[in-house]
Amino acid sequence: MKLSHSFYEQKTALVAKNLLGQKLVRVYRGKRIAGIITETEAYLGVDDPACHSFGGRHTPRVKSLYLPGGHAYVYFVYGMHFCFNVVTGTSHHPEAVLIRSLEPAEGIEWMEKFRGQTNRKNLTTGPAKLCEALKIDRKCDGKNLLKNEIFIERGLTVSTKKIAATSRVGVAYAGKAAHWPLRFYIQDSEYVSKR
Repeated sequence: MKLSHSFYEQKTALVAKNLLGQKLVRVYRGKRIAGIITETEAYLGVDDPACHSFGGRHTPRVKSLYLPGGHAYVYFVYGMHFCFNVVTGTSHHPEAVLIRSLEPAEGIEWMEKFRGQTNRKNLTTGPAKLCEALKIDRKCDGKNLLKNEIFIERGLTVSTKKIAATSRVGVAYAGKAAHWPLRFYIQDSEYVSKR
């Protein structure tokens, strides 16, 4: 069962925690490619110097951040990688959750083909890796996560005791916000990105 709009309308940090254990599904050429979400990061909109919408920035690149919760925000970084985010809240609060790592669950042979390797622990442990493994690119930007091309299904319930919260990765430019504990991951998972 797909997650509902009301799930994505919750506070962004709560969505980031509650996404752990859920299943991200990409349907590509009729084939399901999916993984269990093991690591996320919350980005808190106009008041968060690490967020692409900080200060009310409103460019073509961040257009999808201004959609209602339950849409995809996919951006290109370093001139070579895509990153997949889940838009949260309302269109008046451009916030999102970056999906950082997955545990491969379905279509693993496709993931291996797209990534050009068979090391399962390296297929989807990082935002760029999981996008490559699931064929997520700018064509997925703005997609409604309640439709059938890319979506998130109910998966496992992760105990709060198993969830770790730390500072986000690669946002040193954000000053004090770089230290906000908005990165969440499943502590006992082998499928978490390396810092």
